[in-house]
Amino acid sequence: MLSIRWAAILASVLLVPAGGAFAQAFPGKVVRIVIPFSLGGSNDLSARVLLPHLAERWKQQVVIEPRVGADSTVGTDHVAKSAPDGHTILYTSTQFAYAPSTFAKLPYDPLNDLVPVTLVIVSPQMIFAHPSLPVNTPKELVALARARPGELTMGTPGNTLPSHFFFSSARVKITPVPYKGAGPLQIDVMGGHVPLGIAAISSVLGTVKTGRVKVIGVCSPERTPLYPSAPPMAEAAPGFQAVAWFGMFVPRGTPSAVVRRIRDDVADVLKMPDVRARMNEVGGEPNGMQPEEFSQWVRSEIERWNKVAKAAGIKPQ
Repeated sequence: MLSIRWAAILASVLLVPAGGAFAQAFPGKVVRIVIPFSLGGSNDLSARVLLPHLAERWKQQVVIEPRVGADSTVGTDHVAKSAPDGHTILYTSTQFAYAPSTFAKLPYDPLNDLVPVTLVIVSPQMIFAHPSLPVNTPKELVALARARPGELTMGTPGNTLPSHFFFSSARVKITPVPYKGAGPLQIDVMGGHVPLGIAAISSVLGTVKTGRVKVIGVCSPERTPLYPSAPPMAEAAPGFQAVAWFGMFVPRGTPSAVVRRIRDDVADVLKMPDVRARMNEVGGEPNGMQPEEFSQWVRSEIERWNKVAKAAGIKPQ
């Protein structure tokens, strides 16, 4: 017969699982990677590079679940309200940092309802155009925009903050046109329905290679090895830079051991030579940042884009 002391110890072990037990239990079912944008863009392309490797490691099916709407907030809110067990992962972009500056009220708290897991890839944005537009460099684009104030339009996937940042830095008047994702934007630029677009290199590199759009410049401070022939837009717009990032989040309350497991497995996959090469092909630099560091990154990005929004006179709606 168990003594009272040993019975109490046994009960505590059975009733209070350790973090390691949570980690071992994950994943116990299909893992859903929620993408809050239309398919065909950077999130979709880079997520599909990870999928088979994560499925192999986790011995579970890993599926992409698109939940599009309201500049990514529909999908983000869905994950924020999902069970905190690691089986529903948000894979989103810089839009996560834009949203607090452009929405007067979000259905979730970006800093408290979701846990940053890891930064997956970083991809400078790129300004591209329909081949018929009579400009080929940043300086030529700025000169044309100044000669035709308000006549040009520039499409942007989701939020228009990066384009507004460019307009103010270059001191030009161009009309921004928001799209639900990089896929629809590229289709319209290729078709000549909108002459200009701005999106992550990882979203448009495939289209650029077809020759159906042309690159005006990259939005990194300097030339990037991801597309070395493109000059930086900062040559004609001093101080301008817009770098897209793509990262994973899980609902608040997810056990820290599960957060670590997801981050470590993603980081290990990103170190694989074939994965790194594939991410570079789609225009992204693999990262694999630790959760604490990524959390600081997210906070700094939210603050940075809030300053850009205020400088551009954009009021949350």
